[in-house]
Amino acid sequence: MNAVTIPNANRIRSAPFKRFSTTRWTVELLPRHAYEVAYTPQQAVVGFAFESQSGTHAFASDRIRPFMSKPNSLAYVPAGCTVFSSSDEGGEYLRVTTIDTSLSGSSSQRHFNDFIDPVAIEAAQVIRTQLLIGEPATLLIEEQIIALSERVKRVLTGRSTEPKLARSMTSARLRAIDAIIESSLGEEITIKSMADAVGLSEAFFIRAFKAATGKSPHSYLIDRRLAKARALLATSRFDLREIALAVGFSSHAHMTAAFRARLGIVPTRLRQG
Repeated sequence: MNAVTIPNANRIRSAPFKRFSTTRWTVELLPRHAYEVAYTPQQAVVGFAFESQSGTHAFASDRIRPFMSKPNSLAYVPAGCTVFSSSDEGGEYLRVTTIDTSLSGSSSQRHFNDFIDPVAIEAAQVIRTQLLIGEPATLLIEEQIIALSERVKRVLTGRSTEPKLARSMTSARLRAIDAIIESSLGEEITIKSMADAVGLSEAFFIRAFKAATGKSPHSYLIDRRLAKARALLATSRFDLREIALAVGFSSHAHMTAAFRARLGIVPTRLRQG
């Protein structure tokens, strides 16, 4: 495999964010970039972190704390809750601002983040695909927003809880896995290398990682390769073959198939858009 140098992640400019709205809701797909924001939403906000990200934040308080969000995690901020958040790198994030009267009530007045839910993962991925293709179907997006709202209500009412197995995949261990992937993205990465890095057996690592992130290690690795490829498509002059090899795909065709399967769009169309 011919090596292709990947620009440092901190030097890759982010692609423009995508937005689509109706009178009842607004969805925004925010790319990875450094940020510092402070706001008080006037409507409920459902968030979904496609990538792990770290920084500092505060909710309804002046007490700022460090955080590390898990990839594929659901979040919720009620209307009127003051938010501060800052990150040096950020991560791809879906933000849904919604007028949903079913989210009103005492339990909905608390916030949460970092919750893994398979239904929420599927709904967020469908919304992202709709935004990326540039021809979003209003009804389909609305269905997924309702699904996300239902998962939020399950968390708020205690009907959804985090699997105990997920606790084994601590923030430190997730950071170690991300570091391995980022430093070796264009090379072969094995289950053994990841499991050894976090001090777990291979079988236990696979189960704990999926419980903590909602994805298998292989599926997560494909997500990371696609995320890097998308950044290079938006900000570099590499051709598709060079980008594919740089991020660890065996060929341009392999990368295109992964784009179509995961994102519903091929790399050439994404670059043109």
